[in-house]
Amino acid sequence: MKRITNISPGHNARLNDVIDYITRDVSDRVEKLEALFTYVRDEIRFDIHPRQFMSPEEVLQEKRGACMNKAVLLFTMASAIGFKARLAFMWVSKEALVDLLHPIAYRFWADPFLHTYPEIEIDGMWKVFEPTFDRELHEACLREKKNFARFPERRNTSIEFSINGIIGAQHYARVKGMEIMHAHDLTPLQDMMKTLPLIKRKLQPFAYKLSSQWIHNTLRRKRDPYISNS
Repeated sequence: MKRITNISPGHNARLNDVIDYITRDVSDRVEKLEALFTYVRDEIRFDIHPRQFMSPEEVLQEKRGACMNKAVLLFTMASAIGFKARLAFMWVSKEALVDLLHPIAYRFWADPFLHTYPEIEIDGMWKVFEPTFDRELHEACLREKKNFARFPERRNTSIEFSINGIIGAQHYARVKGMEIMHAHDLTPLQDMMKTLPLIKRKLQPFAYKLSSQWIHNTLRRKRDPYISNS
């Protein structure tokens, strides 16, 4: 299937209208899933967004988000075209965010923390479909040898659509022995956030803003209308 990029169904379009627009040229259900995955992966840019619990419609409007934002959007879209889908919550070390968090934020980040991604049932089996890193960020990490590309053995991590699923680089940072949880909303993540020390919760907006600018300045390195450096 031809790779789909630069889709513009309208800034304030409704979720179902966006799904219809993205899948307008394909009839096969798996090809529809590929089109939706590609859209969420690349058109919703990865960012350390301060609003962790946005609705799918809000993620569409923002056009950016962290793992949980992109996971919720793909989960909702896949469900809308008839797939069984769920959200998975994996405990990972904060190494998963090295070079993506500002050094100050990285120092005080929860370790481990919950990483969120969607799972979709294909042929009776649950498979990971990780849309977290957009193509631009993935290629920037490879070029600069940042994040997962710090490690030679991880540089062959693929973000290309596959019927067998897409395992993200974040999975390399999984904390062994800690259970993966599943849900149809972000309740496990909300519960985890409540366990953080009060000072960390208070500092989160500042840490997110610093880190959003950090990604923009160190990896994207181009004008971004969504990011203010003031």
